[in-house]
Amino acid sequence: MQEAVLKIKELGAPPEGFEGDVFPGDEGFPPEETINLWEEYQDAADSITRPVTWEEAEVLIRCCPTNHMAGIEWTVLHCIESVFAPEAAEDFRNLIENCNSDMMKNMLLERLRNYIRGREG
Repeated sequence: MQEAVLKIKELGAPPEGFEGDVFPGDEGFPPEETINLWEEYQDAADSITRPVTWEEAEVLIRCCPTNHMAGIEWTVLHCIESVFAPEAAEDFRNLIENCNSDMMKNMLLERLRNYIRGREG
């Protein structure tokens, strides 16, 4: 398993609030510990080599961002999608159902539906 995926497994889902409208010194600005977690998660996500294995996708699907992270959610989504095979679409749908993040689950399911519609049309 890739070290970057193991790092994400260790970190778990990143804390929410990445794209807030607060700045350093403002009330509600995240503590340094949270910022460090975001940076660690971002670095790990950016380091993943695609395609990932099914086992790696199973780790990632349980550690997805639960809100937008300046595009990092798309990096994770593309890593998860890299295991997709048309002949295993139902297995992929089942994988998506295990997603910890409603936001990511909805994005993945919508993209899968669009793919299936495109093949039927």
